[in-house]
Amino acid sequence: MRMQQHCALIVVTGAMLATVCAGCKKSRHDGGPDQPEKKAIVTTIAGDGTDDFANGPALSAKFHYPVDVAVAPDGTMYVADYIDHRVRKLANGQVTTLAGDGTFGFANGDGPMAKFYDPYRLVVDQAGNCYLLDQVDARIRKITPGGNVSTYAGAEATGFLDGDALTAQFRTDANGLACDEAGNIYEGDTHNFRIRKVSVIGQVNTVAGDGMGGLRNGDGATAEFRFPGAVTCDRQGNTYVSDQGNFCIRKIAANGEVSTLAGTGVNTIVDGGPDVAAFRQPGDLVADSRGNIYVIDGARIRRVTPQGVVSTVAGSTEGYADGEGPQAKFRGPGGLGIDAQDNVYVADYADHRVRKISFQ
Repeated sequence: MRMQQHCALIVVTGAMLATVCAGCKKSRHDGGPDQPEKKAIVTTIAGDGTDDFANGPALSAKFHYPVDVAVAPDGTMYVADYIDHRVRKLANGQVTTLAGDGTFGFANGDGPMAKFYDPYRLVVDQAGNCYLLDQVDARIRKITPGGNVSTYAGAEATGFLDGDALTAQFRTDANGLACDEAGNIYEGDTHNFRIRKVSVIGQVNTVAGDGMGGLRNGDGATAEFRFPGAVTCDRQGNTYVSDQGNFCIRKIAANGEVSTLAGTGVNTIVDGGPDVAAFRQPGDLVADSRGNIYVIDGARIRRVTPQGVVSTVAGSTEGYADGEGPQAKFRGPGGLGIDAQDNVYVADYADHRVRKISFQ
């Protein structure tokens, strides 16, 4: 199964390689003063845990490996349903299908006429449009709120090429997608070792990374990443990267300078300040309104403050349990979303559910 193979790849390469605007899934930066620490409460909001396909009331709906979730400005949620080859919609307590006919393939068009191979990463812009990465297709697709699917960027051929959006080339199995306040799309082009940008005027350029796998901070053009994955953007124009092969979180400042925000590069899990904190499998990212970054790390959801201090918010060992903080369990968190109230949503693919982390 492709999803299982991919997860195995992240864990194996994990010894070597080990988710903005008001409605953009990968960030919420509205500013505001510091507030006291709140408890993280995990609940299930969609999916009955069965690996199947069924629309209907949220808690009785069925998903088959939901790997990512994105939240639109109006609170509507979209789910990348990997094995069902569909993008699902969660609104008003009901799950429906936004796009995809459930078969493995590639086709643009309206809703049920469209086809996806393995829908994998989602982001939403301020207008409510979804942008989709397909794990085995190098193109970025756009899905309107009405379900119309088109190709937004990337040629069918894989490789590396900047330039016009529809002739630019990306590699398959990219792990990151984000949107900034202006509507520009960013991709963590994992196997090109680069962070790419698709501008609103339809041009693709490389933001950071020289194409060589390594760990080098400094100017974006000469910086190096080792299997960069998830990306997120903040209101100040900074971009954050889950650098999977270096087991750390990198920051690309608005001026293009690359630095390490958190992670010592040691492949383990340690909470604490930037000089001691460590990650094992840094995955999808989102940012909240206070500038904190939330990152999937194995079966845990961890938080990185703007100062690089890392803590575990929810999760411990693999399993399924709702509840408070470390008492909660995730079997396979794959992707994160965030809403206007800074609630974090987790696509728990191995539990076939969508989970919510609220702070009380």
